[in-house]
Amino acid sequence: MTRANLSKPVDRSFFERPPDAVAVDLVGSWLVVHDGPRKTLAFIVETEAYGGRNDPASHAFRGPTKRSEIMFGPAGFLYVYLIYGMHWCMNIVTEPSGTASAVLLRAAELYAPAPCGAGDESVALRGPGNLTRGLGITGADNGLDCCGGEGRHLTIHPPGPGLNDLATGQSKRIGITHERDRPSRYFLVGHRAVSKLPADPDRNRKSSG
Repeated sequence: MTRANLSKPVDRSFFERPPDAVAVDLVGSWLVVHDGPRKTLAFIVETEAYGGRNDPASHAFRGPTKRSEIMFGPAGFLYVYLIYGMHWCMNIVTEPSGTASAVLLRAAELYAPAPCGAGDESVALRGPGNLTRGLGITGADNGLDCCGGEGRHLTIHPPGPGLNDLATGQSKRIGITHERDRPSRYFLVGHRAVSKLPADPDRNRKSSG
């Protein structure tokens, strides 16, 4: 795959939908982190959808807290939180204000800037922690707009024709305690950056997005 000729970024209405609808459409899309003149480009290959009051695995299940209150606000903003005291996870808020939900970005392929010595090759960012490290996302980015704007912000661009020849798969979410059977994980089948399923589903559980 070569770098994309990016199409027009999606607007806020793209995110003002149920989280599963947004999660499946994000797979195969392009994410751009804008930081002044610097732009970081990645190809999204894996996502998970999390509801709010109807999803016990969600941070919003018990109502707004200092950490989760952003999920109850407008769609299209970044929700970033720390797990295990060491890994940042990035989510995009979905649905209109007052209805909490979000999509966790689990994996992507980094295209630009390429690491030193990598030339035009891409780099697999497998897993939420590797994804945020590769994109330079930290807790300081919580609340960033994913629909454009001034200063540091993100944009999401639909895949162009012929960019993706892989099918989109669907499965249970990974590594959570509640709602284990909800099929709200979406991914490009066979893509090298997609997370590997744990051998033991009872290990390494977490509550996400």
